[in-house]
Amino acid sequence: MRPNSWLQRQAQFYPERPAFYWKDKSWSFHALNQDVQGYAQYFQQHLPKNCSRVAIFSSNSQEMYLTILALWELGIEIQLLNTRLTDEEITFQLQDADTQVVISEKPLTIVMSLAFPNEIPSVQPNNFVDYGYQATATASIMYTSGTTGKPKGVPQTFAHHHASAIATQENMQIAANDCWLCPTTLYHISGLSVLLRSLVLGMSVRLYEKYEVEKLASDIREGYGTIASVVSKMLMELLPLLPECPTSFRHFLLGGGPISKEVLQQSEAQRFSVIQSFGMTETCSQVIALPPEKASQKLGSAGLPLKNVELKIEKGEILLKGPSIVSSYLNQHTSMDEENWFHTGDLGYLDEEGYLYVLSRMSELIISGGENIYPAEIEYALMQHPQIKEAIVVGTEDPTWGQVPVAYLVINDSLQARTIPSYLTGLAKYKHPKAYFIVSSIPKTASGKPLKRKFLTEERVNYIVYQLT
Repeated sequence: MRPNSWLQRQAQFYPERPAFYWKDKSWSFHALNQDVQGYAQYFQQHLPKNCSRVAIFSSNSQEMYLTILALWELGIEIQLLNTRLTDEEITFQLQDADTQVVISEKPLTIVMSLAFPNEIPSVQPNNFVDYGYQATATASIMYTSGTTGKPKGVPQTFAHHHASAIATQENMQIAANDCWLCPTTLYHISGLSVLLRSLVLGMSVRLYEKYEVEKLASDIREGYGTIASVVSKMLMELLPLLPECPTSFRHFLLGGGPISKEVLQQSEAQRFSVIQSFGMTETCSQVIALPPEKASQKLGSAGLPLKNVELKIEKGEILLKGPSIVSSYLNQHTSMDEENWFHTGDLGYLDEEGYLYVLSRMSELIISGGENIYPAEIEYALMQHPQIKEAIVVGTEDPTWGQVPVAYLVINDSLQARTIPSYLTGLAKYKHPKAYFIVSSIPKTASGKPLKRKFLTEERVNYIVYQLT
């Protein structure tokens, strides 16, 4: 009988195929399934009866990986909590989702500890559970970062995740012998989507406890993986440690914003294939990707829609439609319109060939003298300066123009104001920041996005070192 479980299907048809690597340990799909069934029986015995939703509060670990898979075998929804959240933020998310049970690696108020291998019973195949993986059932709940207002719960179904995995397979030609290196956290969609691709596509995953550039570079050099998920900062740190791309390595999948021209040129010189992408929690990972061969020609572009994804621009906003995109938020109104287009809240445009360029969040839009200014466009230009490590641009009130852009910069060394304009020549004058402030750091949300609101209030004085003249 064909099992519902994606893991059990892989174990049934490809039992000896590699599935999961953690530190010096490895599992085939058969061995992984056997361990997961033990975890499933453990939770079946210890969770409250009729428990349908459980939160997990944990950093990447072997136990977290097995726990996620075990709960899905039991048909239990998983709410994934970011371990960098404050107690207040955790409490809000648990109350908003009405989640009563938390499985954690750390002490919390309502908690059940992560199970460890010596606590797990042995389970015979005739006692395997297989209650999960129903297409319309919620698999995971993640909360958006909440840069404005309260964060929103995003319920992702197994159908959403399956569609995302299939689209990624077609776009990147994923095969069973691929091993995806995952230094990103499982409580973010960039990490969880790698786990799900393994279940759907039959590839293996090498999971890391945390991102360590030397370890990741070493594993790439040694041929321990064929694909790796990274953001621009990771790629910038990896390239100096990887003079040339190993023949075993296929792609970096890049998320979190566009790549600079210099880093792209360095990647190409070292023969690394970089696939730039655009995706959100609400889209279950990437829905737009740029073919590597177009990277230089389409610098700054997120790329083209993946399989079965539709894209259009309406009043400057990016709208998406497709099977991996969630239809509603938890306990809140849908972001779908009556024609089932998802309103991303991002501003962008399409070039003459249909390639997407992301400009900015709508909430960050600066209106100066009737002109719309998109901070991301200015930030990208500033980041080309070799002395600028980080840059954010916000609007500040101006008696003449209503608003004007102001930049806050983290720099490598001393920076001369006169050297900046040459990097802004591609921008209209009204887009040039009217002031530059050197800051000690740029505060981030739990998911790593700049907390721009800190620079819209008097709180900014806590970060400013001096004004650049």
